[in-house]
Amino acid sequence: MISLATTALGWHLQGEKRRARTLATLESSPFDRVRMAAFAMRCSLDSLEERVAELGAIGVTAELVLLHPSDGIGDVDAAARLVAEVVPRLAAHANVWWSLAADPTLFPEISEHDWVRLADLVAEEDPGHHPLSITAEAGSPLLWRRAFTHGSVAARSPRDAWVGTRDHHKPVLMDMCGYEGDSDDPWHSLTPEEVVAQAWDGSVRRRYVTHGESYLDDEGLTWSEAGGTLAGAAVARLGLLREVIAETPAQARYRDRDAPMLEVPGEFYLEYCGEHRFPERVYEVPAGRYEVEVIDTWAMTVGSLGVQEGGTLTVPLPATGAQAVRLRRHA
Repeated sequence: MISLATTALGWHLQGEKRRARTLATLESSPFDRVRMAAFAMRCSLDSLEERVAELGAIGVTAELVLLHPSDGIGDVDAAARLVAEVVPRLAAHANVWWSLAADPTLFPEISEHDWVRLADLVAEEDPGHHPLSITAEAGSPLLWRRAFTHGSVAARSPRDAWVGTRDHHKPVLMDMCGYEGDSDDPWHSLTPEEVVAQAWDGSVRRRYVTHGESYLDDEGLTWSEAGGTLAGAAVARLGLLREVIAETPAQARYRDRDAPMLEVPGEFYLEYCGEHRFPERVYEVPAGRYEVEVIDTWAMTVGSLGVQEGGTLTVPLPATGAQAVRLRRHA
């Protein structure tokens, strides 16, 4: 379940010009999925379906958050009616994922049992069996209910999400661990360096982090609430991450050491050093020849150190943060 996502919750509620800017921005971005609230109480299903089709035309998946507190839905019966209306209408589109809610605690009248009932209803109404989640804290038992195809976690860091979900076997994505921006809200005022670090750390831990951006534009709106144009410094660097992950073998598994690593033993290694300013890294790998690369995740450079012999392999680093090391067996 490798997918690089961004959040633009209400982009589809905006005027035609802003919607067009949003689509153009997404088409030129590294993102292949956008989290958006259905807001089915505020827009027609015809309009929502048109927007989903427009996303599909540029190769972007709509991850629809079905229930939002601003919809005014407080009980499970009203929620079920909305699900039964929205899901069958949009299920025919291949580029759809479902998210029941971004924060179930904002619906105090809906119990854990009710959420499971609603998840079962989505599955019943969706013959295409699109991915389905609900966003919760890493320790929530809701994440692992059978109807949900994957976990969606909100946490302060990918490591926190990994620690809280490492004993489970479903895929796990991170809906949020903060947005790039300059808001008064701590969740919406991360530096671009932090956002890039979280995205790399999460990807190597197989806890892919959804991007968000909270800079006010000339209309007093932000990307993550209303789409428009991306202004932050993180996005270009996430493009490099997307390229690296695309070249990572699907069978690569996470290895927990002092820095997170993905590996296919004897074939492939990708380690993200994060904030550590290591002067070098030493790898014990099976005998053979390996292409060695050092990736500066902020400067967006991939530097080759040539082909080296395995056994014990030492990789010099510049002793700065934001470095990653990739080893690939050389024929």
